Amino acid sequence: MFRISIRAWAPAIIVCIACAGCAGHEGLQKAPPGAPAEFYTLMAEIARARGEPRVAALAYAAAARSDGRLWPRAATVAARSLQPTLALDAARHWLQQEPNSQAAHLIGADAGLSLYKIAQSAADYRFIVAHSGAGVEASLTALQPDLRAAESPFAARAVADRLAAYFPASAAARQLQGFAALRAADPAAAVRAFTAALATSPAASTLRGAAADARGELIEALRRARVQSGDAAGPLADSLADLQRDGTAAKRFDYAMLLLTAKRNAAARAQLQGLLAKSDAAADARRILGLMDFADGDFAAARAQFAELLMHGHYVDDSLYYLGLIADQGQHWLRALRYFSRVQRGDNFLPAVLRAAAILQAHGAASTADELLDRLIDEDPGSATEILVARAQIYARAHDARRALGILQQAIRQYPDSVDLRYERASIDDDDGHVAAALGELQAILDARPGDPEAMNALGYTLADHARRLGYARKLIERALAEAPQDAAIRDSLGWVRYREGHAERALPLLSIAYADAPGGDIGAHYGEVLWRLGHRAQAERIWLQAAALDPRNRLLRATRQRLQGAAAATAAP
Repeated sequence: MFRISIRAWAPAIIVCIACAGCAGHEGLQKAPPGAPAEFYTLMAEIARARGEPRVAALAYAAAARSDGRLWPRAATVAARSLQPTLALDAARHWLQQEPNSQAAHLIGADAGLSLYKIAQSAADYRFIVAHSGAGVEASLTALQPDLRAAESPFAARAVADRLAAYFPASAAARQLQGFAALRAADPAAAVRAFTAALATSPAASTLRGAAADARGELIEALRRARVQSGDAAGPLADSLADLQRDGTAAKRFDYAMLLLTAKRNAAARAQLQGLLAKSDAAADARRILGLMDFADGDFAAARAQFAELLMHGHYVDDSLYYLGLIADQGQHWLRALRYFSRVQRGDNFLPAVLRAAAILQAHGAASTADELLDRLIDEDPGSATEILVARAQIYARAHDARRALGILQQAIRQYPDSVDLRYERASIDDDDGHVAAALGELQAILDARPGDPEAMNALGYTLADHARRLGYARKLIERALAEAPQDAAIRDSLGWVRYREGHAERALPLLSIAYADAPGGDIGAHYGEVLWRLGHRAQAERIWLQAAALDPRNRLLRATRQRLQGAAAATAAP
């Protein structure tokens, strides 16, 4: 039941909610003069129920300005509503009242990470670690899931580097730094961090139980980083020696995964096949074999592996998802939908639903697809921006750029801090011929996130793709690659700008390495084009066919092949 003081405001509330639903922040400015905090909190809760997260966050911020005790609630609602700018502001007000609040610092740290405000985020995390009752090592270890799950691996890496500088004697800080560097495609930096972590951690002979297991995991991470940085022989020899001393299934699995990291796929496959007879390791080995088959484009073999897992109740959601993808690749739409609809949880749940929606839209059930995505946002509001990006992509692939851009425009009003939404808008503008708008969007993102390798690469690549300001584009991409030296997408961009500058021979090795690391459609299109221009047409055709098998819906790949093959046919015609 509403409090008596609220009842008099009821007519104004109805008007305000209606306005806010249409105009976001502007609607809040229409509130009656002198409205009490209760007015705004009621408005916020109605907005949350209506699926208007930004209005809810703004309303709680307005309520907190009337009643400072509400700043914790305002910060929490803003964070949960994917409004990091509002969350950061609310957290700062909260800290003015409670300077030692761990919860306020955590919201500030997460918001700063989302906004690429590295110094602010690191300062908040530093406070959390320094004032944790669990101690520095335990607190830094507890931060690992947060940084590993961060939307931007480059922001997470920058924050981890600062934490390692703040706590130079901490093994956990170096470990955190190492995993962040690996995720940000800088394995050489990861090697240095993991080596330092092992040097500052207790000796292996003194460890037992979970601590010994943790050290073993750190050793495996160091070996993986060394292999990725180009030093494969030593780690592989050490891992094989471990296996020879202790021939357990776990050691054989570790050795197989290290071989896979070193791209010695045949040797890795032999080790994994040897584990299929081991009851305690068979499911893990079969799953990796299935993923390898899928990556190789051997869908029949992959289907057999995942069907076997599913029959025995192992990795059920993973198996359903990949069986759905395989059916999708074979254009067995109903079968794919049946598989995707049975995925219930895990990392593949959201991709399964998004792909199901795309299939429905492409085959005449657009309203059902929209209903599915609406329900998904209601059930998983934390993934709203990812879902909205996917919805826009569905319409863009259906050649309805106007509808796709409309979806993104509305989404950006609700989630103005989302760079994913803005990147997608730039991509669709670019594809639709609005190059100036795309470049303006990408420059604005870079201006807001200076030093972000993803932003530098996106702008640099788009400039290069349109042969604009090539010197500036190359400098941006080179700076990005210096931060993430093993990132395949950035290496592809550098190869592409070199090609656009007229240096196909210098572009070729860059694109070859990028394709070996990530053999997708876009990189395959670029690599094949450079091969074609250099006269290696049979090799280009082979790359295009391989890339098309892995990424059959890639529009750039299809357009590149048609353009070059069509030009060659026209030239050859009498």
